[in-house]
Amino acid sequence: MRNVFRIVALVAVFGSIPDEAFAQYKNRTFGLDAGYWVLTKPSLLDDNNAPLPPDERPLRFDYGIRVGGESNFKMNSDHWWFTLRVGVGIFEYGGDENGDQEERFEALANDAIGPVMGIEGQMGVRYVFLTDRVRPYLQVAVSYMRLFTFSGSADDTCIDQILCGGGAITNNDAFLPTQNIGAAHIQPGLELILERDIALHLYMDLQRWVRFSAADNWAPVFGVGVNFFS
Repeated sequence: MRNVFRIVALVAVFGSIPDEAFAQYKNRTFGLDAGYWVLTKPSLLDDNNAPLPPDERPLRFDYGIRVGGESNFKMNSDHWWFTLRVGVGIFEYGGDENGDQEERFEALANDAIGPVMGIEGQMGVRYVFLTDRVRPYLQVAVSYMRLFTFSGSADDTCIDQILCGGGAITNNDAFLPTQNIGAAHIQPGLELILERDIALHLYMDLQRWVRFSAADNWAPVFGVGVNFFS
């Protein structure tokens, strides 16, 4: 009977030891994800209701989609991670040729330069609040994105009398006023450990596109992906 009590006591002791946090023993993660861009569209018009000069025009994308990958590296504790990311986005214009000036601008942009591709590089720091199965975090980052067009008419002379100044600029100059986007990011997110080395990743990447000669855009990305710990 005494041996039985000893066995029960040992089982109780070892059973009371908490399980190791699922991701605490890992130092790196690699992830793939996809997201949907929701963009604000600052006004194209000045105080007199006339189109702004080309170099002062905001970006007027209707929406975008993004796919990409990230690598995260544990810093000095299980809570702090350094993150690097590369993503590719496709942006579409909306608009209506029979609408107001801003809707007409977007419709003409869609016809003249079509979808726009962006390649984005990002770096930041992530703080993970809890480090077990459910891993909520907050990340701050900065990024640079280069925009590209592939339309054969992008470098043609813009011929719209109102938006193009009588044909003095190209379609790219009129409808894509910049090809370089710097941004600041705040990203709340959540990793849900599905298996010991695999997590479902949910996030909202709230971006502020910074323009020095024109109005900035808010550009949140709502995304989902999978992270692998190694």
